[in-house]
Amino acid sequence: MPFIQNRVLAQKIAGIWIISLTGVWVLAAYLNVFEAPRALLETITALNWIVLTIILYVTLPKGMWSICFIFLAVVGVFHIGLVLANSVDGITDDDILYQISRWFYNVETDNAIHVVNLAMIGFSLSAILFSSPAPQLDDQQSTNLAYRKRLFNLGGVLLALFVVIFFAITVLTGAISSYGAYLEVMSTNPLYSLIFSYLYFFIGIAFVFVCVSYAPGFGYLYFVLFAIWALFAFKIGLRGEVMFPSAVAACMLGRKGAPIRGWLLAVLVIVFLIVTGIVKNSRVSGDYSGDLGINPLNAVAEMGSSLRAVQETIKWRKNDNFQLLAGGSYWAPLERQFALFIPQLERIDVEQDGRLLNIVVQKKAGPIGFSAIAEAYINFGEKGVIVVFFMMGWVMARLDSSATTIRNDILIGVALLPIFVTIRNSFIHVPVQLILGLSLATLLMYLGYKKSDTFIPTTQTG
Repeated sequence: MPFIQNRVLAQKIAGIWIISLTGVWVLAAYLNVFEAPRALLETITALNWIVLTIILYVTLPKGMWSICFIFLAVVGVFHIGLVLANSVDGITDDDILYQISRWFYNVETDNAIHVVNLAMIGFSLSAILFSSPAPQLDDQQSTNLAYRKRLFNLGGVLLALFVVIFFAITVLTGAISSYGAYLEVMSTNPLYSLIFSYLYFFIGIAFVFVCVSYAPGFGYLYFVLFAIWALFAFKIGLRGEVMFPSAVAACMLGRKGAPIRGWLLAVLVIVFLIVTGIVKNSRVSGDYSGDLGINPLNAVAEMGSSLRAVQETIKWRKNDNFQLLAGGSYWAPLERQFALFIPQLERIDVEQDGRLLNIVVQKKAGPIGFSAIAEAYINFGEKGVIVVFFMMGWVMARLDSSATTIRNDILIGVALLPIFVTIRNSFIHVPVQLILGLSLATLLMYLGYKKSDTFIPTTQTG
């Protein structure tokens, strides 16, 4: 046991040391201590992401199945994927090359790449510093399989309900035919945008219940149902709507142990990237009539275009004299809710409230989504990005280190859903969805409990 403890400590110290060295190189490039032309900067950035993910994989107690690792991997895909693909000349899709030609090769994008590197360093350093093994609870008779089965079926029934509603709306409106039709429905009636947003959220909540409460012998029906929905959603051209609840589900399954072998995960990732590359054609042209291609780096590059949101915020400050919000976009959704009940608080019109970054980016750049890194930057600048992502690393490390229980894991999974969505969206919906999601999850757990359950299940098994 002392040997194991010393080994874990040595790995953590080595990881912190390597991240610190990497951080020195990243900061040196950012501060122009040495000249870093675009090609070198892209190589440094790609290597930075790869090195950080390897360190977290080796150092964190749960490795690749930890919340910290999965979050860093997803953030990297959406912010560094384009940089990585371009650094090895791996982009072969003419549509992608055309799309990025309008923004990817300018000075603001160089600055955006630096900012992303700072965020990744801050998050990784914090994740390792504050990570620790989760307490091991005894797997005893208090694990009530009947209660878990009720929660499993409750989540599955809700999943089926929301999936049926999704198909009903997309079929009736014609949105199921293509991504272009989906966008047209959303733009024609803003109510549909709100409905779809919460449908995806509720599907995520239901799937969290299924994943957390699952035990061997419960069957795979609800997992198959989610997979069918995901395939149709992907066919339409939706990515993040499928990826984020899937990533959270991986976090929850990983808290019970590695759900699948590493080689199988690698195969699934490659297949996913190929399918995503095909979906890209739907997102750009509105159908699947063009060259479908199977180059997985095209998919990595297309998803990595969330870097543009960071580039846009840098451009706002440089060209539009856009002042830092000093936390305004994080406070605005709460203030606007309070203003509904407190007459003294002014509720600014959404079109005039410059703190609502989903509205601001739509006006300035169009429907490009947003980014948690861009949000931190436009609020607090470069230093604030490091601080915000250091704090996020601390929070997720504490979640990783918390006890694995039915109640705890459900609440963690539900809370992570809106947080993962901010990887390529604004913060505006997070407070409401946190309150709504946690309240709904608590209610569902209460409904699933019976007085005949002598013990509320705590320890995960299987």
